Amino acid sequence: MMPPLGKVAVLGLDGVPFSLLKHFMDAGVMPRLAETAVAGTFLRMTSTLPPISSVAWTSFMTGRNPGEHGIFGFTDLKNDQIALHLPSFDDIRCPTVWQLAPHRRSVVVNLPFTYPARPLNGVLIAGFVAPLFERAVYPDTLIPWLRSMSYRIDVDAVKARHDRDGLVLDLFDTLNRHEEAMLTLMDHERWDLFIAVVTGTDRLHHFFFDAAYDPANPRHDDFIAYYRRVDSLFGRVADRLGPADRLIALSDHGFTCLKTQVYLNHLLKSMGYLSFTRPSPTGLEDIHPASRAFALDPGRIYLNTRDRFRNGVLSATDARALRTSLRNDLLAVRLMDVGIREPAGPDRLEDRLFPEVRTAEEVYQGACFSLAPDLVAIPRNGYDVKAALNAPGPVMTDIFTGMHTHDDAFLIVNDPTVAERLPEPNITDVAALVLEVV
Repeated sequence: MMPPLGKVAVLGLDGVPFSLLKHFMDAGVMPRLAETAVAGTFLRMTSTLPPISSVAWTSFMTGRNPGEHGIFGFTDLKNDQIALHLPSFDDIRCPTVWQLAPHRRSVVVNLPFTYPARPLNGVLIAGFVAPLFERAVYPDTLIPWLRSMSYRIDVDAVKARHDRDGLVLDLFDTLNRHEEAMLTLMDHERWDLFIAVVTGTDRLHHFFFDAAYDPANPRHDDFIAYYRRVDSLFGRVADRLGPADRLIALSDHGFTCLKTQVYLNHLLKSMGYLSFTRPSPTGLEDIHPASRAFALDPGRIYLNTRDRFRNGVLSATDARALRTSLRNDLLAVRLMDVGIREPAGPDRLEDRLFPEVRTAEEVYQGACFSLAPDLVAIPRNGYDVKAALNAPGPVMTDIFTGMHTHDDAFLIVNDPTVAERLPEPNITDVAALVLEVV
């Protein structure tokens, strides 16, 4: 007789790095997560390139890399045009874990890139980006209940840029509302697979990552309090599981301190690969037709090839040669070349701005490979790549204090054998850990 199938609960913590989580566990800030980590598996995990939520959470929920699921960023390109397309849940080319187990009932709350909500055997409340709340919930009969608790999908990041005190209050209040929805659904819905994501950690990090390790920072106590609150939520989820159930916690990417932002299209222009039809470009339509390369956030570089774009200028042979030269040019850029003067001494000035520039073949595989960027520029920690077209210079400081990384995500599973089977996990591996139980 087959043993009964267990349940699986997944709690995602957006942007929480392994290194910071371990620091807080060791410091006693997160006892419930530490308890599960010590008894089970706690590993550093690599994420997607680029390490952004739309790509990474899609890779988690499908178990596939972008070359298979077709999501390469929050923005993408229209078919055969140098023009923006805003992909959504409807553009994912692979089934999700709950679609692969349709006989099992799922509850999915605040998972990014699940808008618009699609019918499933269960409940789904989409995470960001979700412009219309009425299209973010399935079944829509849950909407009055969610509105009654003033549920919202995300904090007000626009207001946060000029109201830091308000952001702190918003972070805690939004987490409270998310927790109420998550735990109520756990308690009152029948489910076999439960997936919930806390996105406030990512928002906290973008604005206050400089406070994470610094007790003298005026936001340090708020930072610690928020992590304690997240640990409490994890404990409440864990308390609702039985001994045969699987508990997974993970992040979609890591985080590190931000020093300045690097504007890749400005670099491409200065190198002679990119030009515009007017002095102050505002969109991709202002890219000059003779341009050979351009970038989209956050570090994706596309060659203007005839194979890809209807008005492309590069033959396949020219594109191969150009890709090699462009990659070498980017690898040769040093911090001092873009005016960055580090206080650490003269040797620091010789550091590469981009330690790695990977080709599409090195990053992506699958049926959607033709949609992939030709190159992905991976910046040095502290230098966040942006693709604004009208940046006045190659680097510029913004209000943010933290940036994403692809190599410091985390994975916790309440099963010690996972570490033996999966010693160097990638975010695409987590779906299999779900499906082997449900």
